Amino acid sequence: MSEEKIVHSVIDISINPNHTTAFLSFTRPENGGIDVSVEKVMNALREKNVSYGILEDDIIRAVEERRYDENICAAKWDAPEDGKDGSVSFFYRTDQCIAPVENEHGEVDYKNLGLVRNITAGTPIAEITLPTEGKPGRDIMGREVPQKKGVAATVNIGNGTSLVNNGTEIIAAVNGNLVYRNGAFYVDEVLLINGDVDVSTGNIDFIGSVTVKGSVFEGFRVTSKKDIIVQGSANGAELSADGNVTVRIGIINSKIDCRGDVKLGFCENSKVRSDGNVDSASFVGGEIFAGKDLIASGKGVIMGGKYTALNNIEASVIGSDNYTKTEITLGNNAVLMEERESLDKKIKEMDDKFDQLGKILTTLTELAKVSKLPPEREQMKTEALRNRLKLQAEIRKAKVRIGEIEEALKLTQNLSVSVKRMIYPGVKLRINSSMLALKATENHCRATVEKGEIVFKPL
Repeated sequence: MSEEKIVHSVIDISINPNHTTAFLSFTRPENGGIDVSVEKVMNALREKNVSYGILEDDIIRAVEERRYDENICAAKWDAPEDGKDGSVSFFYRTDQCIAPVENEHGEVDYKNLGLVRNITAGTPIAEITLPTEGKPGRDIMGREVPQKKGVAATVNIGNGTSLVNNGTEIIAAVNGNLVYRNGAFYVDEVLLINGDVDVSTGNIDFIGSVTVKGSVFEGFRVTSKKDIIVQGSANGAELSADGNVTVRIGIINSKIDCRGDVKLGFCENSKVRSDGNVDSASFVGGEIFAGKDLIASGKGVIMGGKYTALNNIEASVIGSDNYTKTEITLGNNAVLMEERESLDKKIKEMDDKFDQLGKILTTLTELAKVSKLPPEREQMKTEALRNRLKLQAEIRKAKVRIGEIEEALKLTQNLSVSVKRMIYPGVKLRINSSMLALKATENHCRATVEKGEIVFKPL
């Protein structure tokens, strides 16, 4: 009988082309051949230059379990971790949606179209996620495998915005209107309306200045925390500004309320209240209050209506040849006198109501002595007492204000109404506490107060 050949276990290490994995296989020994061992496997790996990611526990287990003729993963690379690209998340829509705004009650305001997006300085506009570097890997030969680094997001910074917090946030740098154009958000400090304020724009309520290239139409309102400039006219409109108001053509049946100066082309049948000067070529009808001077420039006509200025009034013509009723009130004292008259009237009304409530309380108190009042009468008594105490406090406050007015009226002001051409009968002048109803036409004169009376002097 022939002697059987001794066959030792053969170890094979296969490596993929990218050097990311190494597989181990070993054959079964025969006829007393030498079996596989962990040490021999490790030597085989070293001979193949495998030095990283060796799965020693898996190798030991495979050898101990005598897993002949199997492909066993003996080494595995560390794959690189690619970086993440940067991104931009906007807190506001990039498209402009012009549509009626619905409130929380489901009611739609057809004059609020969302044309303006007011934003204050410091308000976040966008959040920027910075790219990450990632982490390099290592193949089974121990060589570093570079990762793909993240790419920064494209970030455009428009005027009126700032990049802050180490490039991770875009905020508004100024107060204004937030708009998206040319791939970036901008904050415009001046809102420009290229046409009219009408059904196409809705009402305008803006934190900055507003310029209207056209006109403001009936039933619409423009509100600004700064200045308003209307290149056209305002007809049946409302303008309100914390700064100045300018309407180049003029206003009709409109209302203006501003903290600065008012400049108008003309003013007809309108209400204007200004803490500064009010200037127009003509004033016809309406009610005008100027915290400083009231000036009728150009044609210089003031005709019909009620006009109050805390400083001086200048005009070419006041009143008309048909004796149109025109009231001119000049000076803080004159305004205080009107307030005093209003307070006197209000106190009388409150005194009457106070007495009525007193009678109700007296009647209910007498009834309570006879029998217990029903709940509704007790409620009436409580309400009457509460309202009486409230009225008492309001009367006291009004009387204190009257005392303040009386002290202020003791002060005198050097004020005048200057008329370049003429002032007609039908005009009623009040300068501080002095009053005069004109009976005759006065020409080229200045009305002022001397010794408590209004007198006319040549200009």
